[in-house]
Amino acid sequence: MYGSSAASKSKRRPHARPELTDEQKQEIKEAFELFDTDKDGCVDYHELKVAMRALGFDLKKAEVLKLLRDHDKMGHGLMDFEDFAKIS
Repeated sequence: MYGSSAASKSKRRPHARPELTDEQKQEIKEAFELFDTDKDGCVDYHELKVAMRALGFDLKKAEVLKLLRDHDKMGHGLMDFEDFAKIS
């Protein structure tokens, strides 16, 4: 089948995100803790919207909800730090 081998799939990802430095990881963690206003270890829709706005992104409600859906591995409408770090 054309283009279905693992080798061809790996070639499609030439722009893989570089590994973050420890300093960058710490900055993301601090930002997450700042946006997690109720300190439950997760950000909900409202906290994520504020976070995105603070980072310079004025997302519409549907866009914020899509971010939550796409990165909420538990499907509970919340994003933990691991999920948040993936979009940072």
